[in-house]
Amino acid sequence: MNVPDSTIVQMLERMLHTSQEYVDSLVGAVQRVARELSSISFNYNSHMIRAGMRSPELQTLDDQLDDASAQLGRTLFDLQQRLLGDVQALRRLTRVFEAVDLEDDRPPIARLREGLDAYCTALEQEHRGISEILGSLSVRLRLMANNVEIAASHAGGESVAAPVDLFCAMAALLRALAGRLRTATGDLRVFEQTQNGYAETLRTVLASRERGEAA
Repeated sequence: MNVPDSTIVQMLERMLHTSQEYVDSLVGAVQRVARELSSISFNYNSHMIRAGMRSPELQTLDDQLDDASAQLGRTLFDLQQRLLGDVQALRRLTRVFEAVDLEDDRPPIARLREGLDAYCTALEQEHRGISEILGSLSVRLRLMANNVEIAASHAGGESVAAPVDLFCAMAALLRALAGRLRTATGDLRVFEQTQNGYAETLRTVLASRERGEAA
């Protein structure tokens, strides 16, 4: 089997196209959340100073925001590398019937199946790990939003109602970011399921082609 049929080519191209789409949409979505969270984290301490509201609880939340922002930045980098790696891996698979591998003289179909299995294994392990981190960060941001409101209310009073309102607005922003991370987490899982579905269909096509040639 040195020449693939059109179905095999179409399935590989569909997987590659899906991967390229998610590089743009998913990375862009998480990147915007990371940028906005970094801005909130950067300005949080100055809000406390201007409002004259100091408390151990508010200071602890400042540290937690810094940590969450740093973790999201690292996760964004991992997501970028993983999705770009997906595209590169799938491009190699689309060329398996064209490129000559001097170190591997097996038929292209064997190399394709092995590459497909390796791709799916990495997809399950690495994407699932990233989606779990994004999901955990979404929960953390919602919890911090609640705690910001509570801590600001305890630190303020009737004489500082406006600064308390400012922290409540910040909490609302954190909840919005949490919702967008939750959406990104769901999109990443859909991507994993979609690619695994394509891969399983492709395995069926390959097996059918092999049976046909053996008959």
